[in-house]
Amino acid sequence: MAFYYDTEKIEEETSYLLGYTKESENEHNVLIKVSPALGNNLYCFRVDEYEVVHYDTYFSLRSYYTGNPILYPFPNRLRNCFYEFRGKQYWHQKHGIPVFLHSLVYDEKWECDEPRVTETGVSLTTWIDINTNHPIFEGFPFPHTLCVIFEVTRKGCTITYEVKNHGKEEMPYGISYHTFFKKLCGDNDSFIRVPATYMMDLTDDLLPTGRLLNVEGENFDLRNPVPPSKLDLDNCYTGMIPGERVYIDYPAIGLRIYMDSSEDFTHMQVFTPKGKPFFCVEKQTCSTDAVNLDNKGFREAAHLLTVPPGEEREGTVSFGFEFY
Repeated sequence: MAFYYDTEKIEEETSYLLGYTKESENEHNVLIKVSPALGNNLYCFRVDEYEVVHYDTYFSLRSYYTGNPILYPFPNRLRNCFYEFRGKQYWHQKHGIPVFLHSLVYDEKWECDEPRVTETGVSLTTWIDINTNHPIFEGFPFPHTLCVIFEVTRKGCTITYEVKNHGKEEMPYGISYHTFFKKLCGDNDSFIRVPATYMMDLTDDLLPTGRLLNVEGENFDLRNPVPPSKLDLDNCYTGMIPGERVYIDYPAIGLRIYMDSSEDFTHMQVFTPKGKPFFCVEKQTCSTDAVNLDNKGFREAAHLLTVPPGEEREGTVSFGFEFY
């Protein structure tokens, strides 16, 4: 069968390889690698011979600085490691240590089933049960399960999350995939396109004020493709233009990577550090510091999601490709 899976050892832990071997000249080989034991990090996305996701072995996959870390329940930064929800106040911490950046799950061990192969794809179901015994519960005391399903198809790969609230209270959340993309064509000839109307205004410590800046006429306008060499960003975009697609373009090799998603992913974080072999373009369901921004009345800008007691929420991000 053209779809397959395998395993390899990374940092002495088992990782899963999910792949598709092309059956005709009009198709392309696809491969992803995921390590549930190491933060559930997707550290490889390969189309034919092209490695798209940047994986730096200097960093553990339990870090948030390589691969595709999962940021949950509050992506990016959280003001003063503190939040309030429905009149209750919480410290955002784990093991007694306040957590300001990138939230609580990226370094955790996830459970998983054996990969499943069908005629249309190969998938890996992973999950993390957050209850009173789990270290995440200390800073996010809502009993629930976060399930993430990775799937490879002939057209690329998808990441689907499911949040199941087992508690008696409504719970807030946001989720993001902190995807590190390689500069396959260098700093000047790799391109980023984010068709968003607004960039969020930030304080000096990179927290949103709630004000939205129209990108029209600005050097941070990404509605047309821009190379990372012309950018110096660690910013969140919103106001996505309906029907327009986020993509990464590598024209020198004729490869374009599309990032599509369900409607709950309303924001995009873009990170373009100077002098690095990567940049980040991140699908998010909410803004940075969303729970605190929501409390200040900036509900649309924050787009904080919630799950009522006993209910579920889900959403999907897909990474497609096109050769031209």
